[in-house]
Amino acid sequence: MTTNRMAVFRGNASKDKIYLLNDLAEYILIKNNKASIIPKNKVPEQFKISNNLYKNRRFYNNKIYRTDNQYYSISSKHIDLCDNENKVLWQIRYDYNENQKFFIINNILYNYDGEKFIKFENGKIHHIKIDGLTGNNFSIIVNNVSQQTFFIVVGNFYMLEKKSGKFRLKLLLENYDLSKSNIVSAYYDPEDDIFYIGSSTNGLLVVKKKLFKTISGNKTDGVYYAQIPYGTNKFLATSGEVFTTDGLPANFLFKSNNDNYSLMTDRNGNIWTKENNIVYCFHKKSNFITYNKWAFQDRVTQIFEMKEGKILVGMSVGGSPNGKIFTLEGTEDRLRFEFYMNIHFNVTYMVQTANNVIWTGSHLGFHKIYFKEKKIENIPRIQKTYVRSIYIDNSHNIWITSYDTGFYLYNQITKKTTHFPVDKNKYLLSSHCIIEDPNGFFWITSNKGLFQVSKKDLLDYANKKTKSVYYHYYDKADGFGTNEFNGGCQPCGLLLENNHVTFPSMKGIVVFDSEKIKRLLPKGNIYFEQAEVNNKYSPIINDTLFLKHDFERLRLFINSPYFGNSNNLNIETKVEGPINQKWEQLIDNNISFTTLPPGTYYLSARKMTGHNSEYQHKTLIIIISPAFYQTVWFHIVLILLIITGLYYLVKMRLKYIRVKNILLEKKIAEQTSQLRNTISTLKDTTANLSKQIVDHKKLIGIITHDIKSPLRFLAMTAKHIYQNPNDPDAVSDGIKSLHTSSSQLYNFVGNILEYTKVSRQDNLSSSYCLHTLVEEKITIFSNIAFSKKIIIYNLISVSHIVNNNRLLFSIIIHNLLDNAIKNTTSGKIILSSGIRENKVYFEIEDSGAGMSAELVHLYNNKKIQFRTEKDEKAGMGLQIITELLEIMKGKMKIESSAVFGTKITIIFSNPKTN
Repeated sequence: MTTNRMAVFRGNASKDKIYLLNDLAEYILIKNNKASIIPKNKVPEQFKISNNLYKNRRFYNNKIYRTDNQYYSISSKHIDLCDNENKVLWQIRYDYNENQKFFIINNILYNYDGEKFIKFENGKIHHIKIDGLTGNNFSIIVNNVSQQTFFIVVGNFYMLEKKSGKFRLKLLLENYDLSKSNIVSAYYDPEDDIFYIGSSTNGLLVVKKKLFKTISGNKTDGVYYAQIPYGTNKFLATSGEVFTTDGLPANFLFKSNNDNYSLMTDRNGNIWTKENNIVYCFHKKSNFITYNKWAFQDRVTQIFEMKEGKILVGMSVGGSPNGKIFTLEGTEDRLRFEFYMNIHFNVTYMVQTANNVIWTGSHLGFHKIYFKEKKIENIPRIQKTYVRSIYIDNSHNIWITSYDTGFYLYNQITKKTTHFPVDKNKYLLSSHCIIEDPNGFFWITSNKGLFQVSKKDLLDYANKKTKSVYYHYYDKADGFGTNEFNGGCQPCGLLLENNHVTFPSMKGIVVFDSEKIKRLLPKGNIYFEQAEVNNKYSPIINDTLFLKHDFERLRLFINSPYFGNSNNLNIETKVEGPINQKWEQLIDNNISFTTLPPGTYYLSARKMTGHNSEYQHKTLIIIISPAFYQTVWFHIVLILLIITGLYYLVKMRLKYIRVKNILLEKKIAEQTSQLRNTISTLKDTTANLSKQIVDHKKLIGIITHDIKSPLRFLAMTAKHIYQNPNDPDAVSDGIKSLHTSSSQLYNFVGNILEYTKVSRQDNLSSSYCLHTLVEEKITIFSNIAFSKKIIIYNLISVSHIVNNNRLLFSIIIHNLLDNAIKNTTSGKIILSSGIRENKVYFEIEDSGAGMSAELVHLYNNKKIQFRTEKDEKAGMGLQIITELLEIMKGKMKIESSAVFGTKITIIFSNPKTN
């Protein structure tokens, strides 16, 4: 369109066909919620508009369409009624001026000529009268598409109605200054009771009635809490004010200081209230002038009257979570409160069912008190939550609201607890109060507004007949002074005898007639309005959208016409296809996708349309065409080509291999007999030589390594004797050390000779005491250890018998002990053994200087490669141990640090031990 300024509307809304004409004479058709420009030659004849001159002014030849496919044609000289084929059914000669208004009601044409109202029917003219309309100080707004006519009379907006053959004015908007709004159009939706006003300066105005009434009262802050009924259409607040449901000024019944949270009328008509630790009882006999007053040591939390008339007072204990219950005792002239029982919570609400059962809410949850037995039962699934109120319906179901976890249903018989889902904004997590109206609806207050929900829907959810619940939301726009309602008091709300409901809030008391609240439900259809592909609009045809495979971004706009509170319109979407997506909340009326794989997708949208908690669904089919290389035929051809290529490649390769095999077989056959004998001989020779070389190297290493220590000690001892010839003790000790070291060398050489007799294949085992073997080795090194101030601990049990090669293990222990003494000065060496996980272990731990991390890593991973001769000599003992452990099928684990020393563990698998 070249302009969006519309001049004329034609058509029939009930037929879903409306034509518009803009200032540049473009024709627009609105059908199926879509607008499209149509060529002038395709406009139906009855909708064509002639542009003529009459009395020196330009005007449009009016054609007013009826709902029966007939229409009125209004020209400058006459009025015709024509059928769908443009045949004139009747004609009336009529001359009118430019200020006259033609309008249609119930398919009958009317006109106002500036003085009187005229009806045109069956080819005749009749004069009519409108009740309540006097003079001519009014203006008329005509909407012939909807057959509605409106009158603006001194700031009031009326709609013309015809009932029982008479015309009358229905008031829609009262005391509203319309003088500066330039009203040009209007429409009234009777079903939803919404009035739409079109202004050439202010745009579209939407007028809705206030559903709720707020009574401000006489309190300075306007904050109200507990209330009680006071007659059929009256109620009493803690302030002492008596209000009526019609909002008349309040009267004071009594005046007293109180904290607003508790108000009660007992069976005698006396009124009870409280202020912190003080309880008041205003006497009905004195018209609530006189009263009793009781002061307690602790703060009173709630006042309650049992069915038999006993008055209870719940209180907290010194600000702790614990509380107490007192009962009113004594005669009328000597009433007193006496302690009854301790409780582990502070009472917030009390309701009685059976004579002996009191259901109680607290900051800690929901509780059942067996009054006579003074026994308390905590309801398990409603714990650690602040219970605000309790409501018991006629079926003895118990409904509980809480401050932070929403609301619950508790079944006294089955002891089943149902925790209900909350609204999409989670306002219901802070639920204050539940009031049930006569129509089967619950009204639930919160800190963010008021909710209406079907009790049947909640019971169906509790019985698993439905998975969702529809909550209808009301806020300030519906007539509240604030969205913040008050709770934590008893009673928290009222249903009066005249079916009016009252709720306290932070700005007055909200009052409404539950039977007159007209809900505006989101019943409109769901529409996939438009698709935006790569920032360009793409058409949706018959609920199907076709996309190319290379699109980058798709944005779909989904909507449903609804002029109520937007919180009541909750559209969810789900995707099914090559990629699936679960139900998710629609945000900002659109959903986006990027680069989906080709295939057919089903985008489903749903919403709940009302209190039956049933969903309305709408599905859009999205077809994404594949690229040529993504088609099934392409994949089939590609697979066939690959199979064919592989077939011929394998065939050629097999042929080549067969030829080569024939040649190789001939050559191999010639040399096989010669090589077989040569190889056999070389294998035997190589094996024998390898064994001999390994054994010789090992023997040389052992001799070189293990003889050095005794020889070094012999040299040191001889030097000491030489330097101290006159010291008898030194000479005696030296000679003793020479004897010990000589014995050590003798034993060692003997062991070496025995070792030379053992081959790699001989791992002869025998049973022996490990403690004794270790003691033998300690004795050999005792002098050296003593000279280096080393203490050696043998912690091995004398009963530990091992079964392995004693000679080889003796060499291993000898080298381990030798290395430990070399690397330790003024320290200790601990030897221990045992069985872990069916394996024998032997440990030697010293407090010496430790080994380098690199060397530890090499030995633990069996990657012993010495970079220098010094490293090789330093590690020869462990190298020998490693070689011997290979023969004995053992393992070695080293743990070492510069701070704590070194611990070496020897482990043998499959042991035979005692």
